[in-house]
This record gives sequence, structure tokens and C-alpha cells, in this order.
Amino acid sequence: MSVAAASQYLYRDIAIEVRPGVFLPNKTTELLLDAVLARDLGAKAALDLGCGCGVVGSVIRKLSRVGSMQGSDISSVAVANARANASRLGLDIEFREGNLFEPWAGRRFDVIIDDVAAVADPIARLSPWYPPEIVCDAGHDGTINTIRMLDRAGDHLAPGGILFFPTVSLSDEVKILQAARSRFPRVECLLKKSWPFREDFWQRIRENETARGLIDDGIIKVVQRGSRWLWDTSIYLASVAP
Repeated sequence: MSVAAASQYLYRDIAIEVRPGVFLPNKTTELLLDAVLARDLGAKAALDLGCGCGVVGSVIRKLSRVGSMQGSDISSVAVANARANASRLGLDIEFREGNLFEPWAGRRFDVIIDDVAAVADPIARLSPWYPPEIVCDAGHDGTINTIRMLDRAGDHLAPGGILFFPTVSLSDEVKILQAARSRFPRVECLLKKSWPFREDFWQRIRENETARGLIDDGIIKVVQRGSRWLWDTSIYLASVAP
């Protein structure tokens, strides 16, 4: 039996290996990295939450002046992949296995960079991003993981700390932002970008009754421009002080 080969993700000439069974970074990851790297992270302690293959932690560690970098993921396969990438790149990053903040009991960070799954489950299962072996489990509306993260993030931010988190229009963004604004005095959108659906992906959505229902009910939002249908990514910054 042949063993599936690893994939490669490239960001600003930094090559990240993505092993089978680990989420392959996509456009949301790219925009999140763009937003984080635009900030001065000098000497700050940072956490890559939902680290997957370790792309966010590795890129931030290599391209910024961040003081220290940690990362965690619920998947043991992902954590092993992240450790291997950091080692290959010669980067000092501590990765731990566990759900959300469980590996970091009692720890606080100056910067938390969240990239946990946040796509409505019916859409995730139709997408090219979540093959059967990769779990999304963000719930019917795609909000479960992000809202749980928002509930706990304040307990792990140092005074003056900041949280980066993405939303996608393939989840209930209104619900997520209501949760964020009820927990943080300052929430601002840093970047927003639209992406065209792959034709086969959009066709699967059109043919799926549950997915169409999410669109009809306004839970997820897509827009048509010319002959193409598009979805959005937004990157937000939340802070514990106004």
C-alpha cells in the first residue's frame, strides 16, 4: 500500500510541509498572516491557537521580532507536523497537544493568533479543505469553536494583550461578532477580502439542500459578481483594553 505524500504550502518563500490528515492552509491563513505581520510583535509572547501544520507560528517566528512563540492543536498528527516544520526551519517554538486553551492552564500571552476551524459543517464537508479524515466540528452555523475560543481568550491574555481571529462568510459571522463585542471592549476589522469559489465546490453547494438552506436563511453569505460566486474572509483584532 502506498503512503500518501505530504503537500507543501508556500508563504513569502517559506516552505511548510503539510502531512496527510493535517489541514492544508488556505486563503484565510494567508490573510491572517498578512494582518499579523503588519503589527510590531517585538519581544511579545505569542500563541498560535489551532496551529495545524504550524504555518502561522513558523512564519511569525521567522519573519517578525516576536519574543517567544507557542502553538497548540487538538490533533496529535498536526502537532507532530508543526514540530517537524519548526525543527526543519531552525525555529524555537513550543507546540503542545490539546483542545483550545487546555494545554496552557495558568499561562497568559501578549498575542493570541486564533485559526481554529470556523466553517459551517455542511459547507466544510463539501469543500476541498476538509476531506473525511480532517475534522471541522464548528457546528451547523460554523460558530462553535470561535465562540468557545472567545469565551476563554480573556483569561489567557496579558494586560494590554491582543487577539487576532478570522471570520469567513461561510459561517454565521454576525453571531461571532456579537460574541466578540460582548467580551472585548475593542473589536476592529483589519483586513477583508473576497475569493471566488472553485467551480466544483460551488456546484456541490448548489446541489446540496442543507447548504442551500444556510444561504437562503442568511446564515452564510455569498455574493455574485459577474459570472462568479464569491465568499469573504475578514481578519479581526480584539483587545482587553479600549
